[in-house]
Amino acid sequence: MRRIGRPARGLLAAAAIAVGCCPAQAGWLETEHNFGAFDEDDGKVSACFRFVNDGAEPIEIEHVASSCGCTVPEYSRQPIAKGDTARITAVYNPTGRPGRFSKSLKVKFSDGSTQRLLIEGVVIGAQNTVRSRFPIAVGPVRMRRDMVTFGAVCQGHIKAQYTEVYNASRDTVVPTWSNVPKYLRIKAASEAIPPGEQGTYSMVLAPTASTPLGIVTDSISFNVPGQEPVKVEIAAIVEEDFSKLSPKQLAEAPAIALGTDMIDFGRFATDGQPVSRTFTITNNGKSTLQIRRIYTSDPRMKVEVPFRQLKKGKTGKVTVTFDPTGFTAPLLNSRLQVITNDPNLSQTTVRLVGYPQ
Repeated sequence: MRRIGRPARGLLAAAAIAVGCCPAQAGWLETEHNFGAFDEDDGKVSACFRFVNDGAEPIEIEHVASSCGCTVPEYSRQPIAKGDTARITAVYNPTGRPGRFSKSLKVKFSDGSTQRLLIEGVVIGAQNTVRSRFPIAVGPVRMRRDMVTFGAVCQGHIKAQYTEVYNASRDTVVPTWSNVPKYLRIKAASEAIPPGEQGTYSMVLAPTASTPLGIVTDSISFNVPGQEPVKVEIAAIVEEDFSKLSPKQLAEAPAIALGTDMIDFGRFATDGQPVSRTFTITNNGKSTLQIRRIYTSDPRMKVEVPFRQLKKGKTGKVTVTFDPTGFTAPLLNSRLQVITNDPNLSQTTVRLVGYPQ
């Protein structure tokens, strides 16, 4: 364990600050400590905070609360006589915690007053820790993940996610992002990432009326100078916002009905000709059904939709063609998504199944 008198190795960390209300009878010699940068492998580090009882009566430390379980306070519970000096030691455990840290202790005295003590520093992560927490390497920078999923979000609304990276080098790096679609905004807490510190990026998905409904995927690039870019996959389910429809509008809305929820291509030859099947869409509602999107992520499927809307009571036929050339899986099990302006069932699924001969 490194004590306060031992000099910190590596880079200097930012100056610490402390806030709180000093006890009426205690004069603090220090209320903050900056460890600088040090290696995780060095183990626990400690800082000593001293104060003098300047009052006429003895005082006691009733309680010291830590802001995190990684920081443990050590102190005496004996009364501190007038003129005596007492100390509180903050012990920080860096194991598994690479990057900058800022932790506090809240000290409560017998006279009801409190004082907040602060420790700061930068942990240079051990290789095993960095690999486990940031498994994707981009040269000297490590990434926590290479896929960001947003779940469901309505057009006209926003949804945010965060991703973190770690600078495992001894130099400051300035990563950038490219190939970012218009519906996505990326902002860094700080463009430059100092050695041994983490960088955090907020990613805000803001789909507009031109953003496709349903499953939306994109690949964006994370760039570190001098390194090959890494692709980061973006995935979301974009939905139409029906929340502002009145009860009357909902009662008069279109209502989709599919002729089937599964298309069976049967037994097919993997060196044979494409196979086509059809299914129907009917509008059982009271207003026009708009076909927003019909799609599948299976590249072997081709979808033909000869209509973009159906008036009430009308039925349309959709053709799905499957090309089995070179099919190698033990069975066909895909999904076709049908997206319409039916507020009660805006997205429906048709299974696509079959078996190779």
